Amino acid sequence: MIEISDLNVHYGRVRALTSVSLSVDEGKIFAVLGANGAGKTTLLRSILGLTSAKGAIRFEGSDITSRPVAERVRRGIALVPEGRKLFPDFTVAENLRIGAFNRKDPDGVRRDIDEVCEAFPVLKERYQQEARTLSGGEGQMLAIGRALLSRPKLLLLDEPSVGLMPIFVSEIFKMIASVARNKGITVLLVEQNTKKALAVADRAAVLELGRIAFEGGASSIAADPRVKEAYLGG
Repeated sequence: MIEISDLNVHYGRVRALTSVSLSVDEGKIFAVLGANGAGKTTLLRSILGLTSAKGAIRFEGSDITSRPVAERVRRGIALVPEGRKLFPDFTVAENLRIGAFNRKDPDGVRRDIDEVCEAFPVLKERYQQEARTLSGGEGQMLAIGRALLSRPKLLLLDEPSVGLMPIFVSEIFKMIASVARNKGITVLLVEQNTKKALAVADRAAVLELGRIAFEGGASSIAADPRVKEAYLGG
């Protein structure tokens, strides 16, 4: 699905990513773990083209390294950024429809909105409310729902659980597992909640100071003593 080879990103003299290489198979969940400042968000922004990067990014066999953001979105890449970035004065319904702005199938859009509201019933309850009235967890559900309305092939999630109450965290991760298992959407998940991320992921990598420190199956990463000590409380 997506292959990243020798990716390097600099912000001035600061090196954010150094020789990062990884691949994610279609319909799988790949978790990227690491502390703040490790380069996780930079990785996602580079894939979508929001950050200039050197190296190679191949999506469905095509080199998209130099392609503009709009083309990458049209090809099926969607990002749910940290902080959600909703349109606060727009209703839940309007925010969802914005996710489908590139689509030409109104009946399909309506079905997908119904499906998102079925997965997140609170969005149906708040359907005509402005996004500013939502709680943090509700807003995150809306942000993910909006991204799904674009019918992505690759969903990039940046810290979806940050600042959320535990009940919302569980719902968010249940939805992440569902879109991969039931819809075949490939997910690249950046997350500091290591236990939750590894519980739903197929594979994972740990970024440390812009480099991949280690990578492997999610279960083997969870059992690694270094991960247990640094990210799972020993």
